[in-house]
Amino acid sequence: MKIIYHCYGGAHASPTAAAIHLGLLPSDRRPTFAELLKTPRFDEIGYWEHGKLFWAGVDTAGNEVYTLGRRNAAALVINLIKEFTRLVGGNPDDYYFVNCVQLLNPFMVTGGYSSRSLGWVGLGRPLVTFGTILSFPILVKIVRRTIKEVNDLKLAKRA
Repeated sequence: MKIIYHCYGGAHASPTAAAIHLGLLPSDRRPTFAELLKTPRFDEIGYWEHGKLFWAGVDTAGNEVYTLGRRNAAALVINLIKEFTRLVGGNPDDYYFVNCVQLLNPFMVTGGYSSRSLGWVGLGRPLVTFGTILSFPILVKIVRRTIKEVNDLKLAKRA
C-alpha cells in the first residue's frame, strides 16, 4: 500500500503526519520545537513543488509513505493519480489518501503563508511550528486511524 498524506502546501501538516507514521516523531507527547524543525521537509516545500509526491519512508508493515502538497485541488489531484495508475496498469486501490487539512489553526495558516509564500521565515516558521505543536494530538489521531484502516484494508484483500 502507498499511503499519501496530503495538505494544502505539503510543508507542515503532511510531513508531520508522515513523521508520526514512521516513528520519527513521538506519538505519546507533543514534540519540541527542535524535534519538529528536524522533521524532513517541514517548512521547506515551495509552491513550485505542489503536486509533487515526496517519499517519506517505509513503515513497519511495509507500506510506502509519501507527502503531497495539492493546494485546493485535492479531488483533482487524487483522481489524476488514480487514473494515471490505472493507465499504466497499476491498481488505484493500492493508494490510500489522507487529508491533513482539517487540523489547521490560525497559527499554521498565518505562519505557513508568511514562511512559504511571503518568504518571511523568521516570522512564519515559529508561528507555524507553534501551530503544528498545538494541532499535534489531532495529527496523532489521524495517523492512528490511518494505520488501522490500512491494516483493515489489507486484511480484507487477503480474505
